[in-house]
Amino acid sequence: MENRNHLVRVALFCVGWLLCCAVGIEAAPSAAAPQARKDRSTKPITIKADELKADNKGKTATFVGKVVARQDDITIYADRLIIYYGEQQEEVDKIEAIGSVRILQSNRIGTGGHALYESKAGKITLSQNPKVSQDKDSVTGKVITYYLDEERSEVTGGENSRVEAVIHPRAGSAPRKQDGPQKR
Repeated sequence: MENRNHLVRVALFCVGWLLCCAVGIEAAPSAAAPQARKDRSTKPITIKADELKADNKGKTATFVGKVVARQDDITIYADRLIIYYGEQQEEVDKIEAIGSVRILQSNRIGTGGHALYESKAGKITLSQNPKVSQDKDSVTGKVITYYLDEERSEVTGGENSRVEAVIHPRAGSAPRKQDGPQKR
């Protein structure tokens, strides 16, 4: 029982990491200056699901059925959330969100059929019809990848899909028209 409680505590810690890292998705659609990441490490994490399966031998914790993971201002929805543990006790190898994935943070939304956070590589990959939106701006492609340590993203197209970005100019950002030719 103690091992199971430990695994659940580690699972909650890991989901917290995924929630913190989800902030990184914000960089994909916006050309605005990068914002500092918000420290959510001390904020409580709430995970709701129809069931939790902890597998000590397989080193996984799986939340199944209408999963909702919340921490501070970030919410992740998925049909299933799986945490894969590394060799060390509290080490997380990766976190996978499967089925109807939605990651919400204020006015930013990331959606897709699959999301994968790889801790050692420091990246989040959103696939299966991924889309990231902020306000009216959006980007779609076959795969959207955000590299956390580098604060950069890549959006790739596929055989039958191209990358599409829709960016709306901000008020006051249009070039000014001159009234006429300048006099010298």
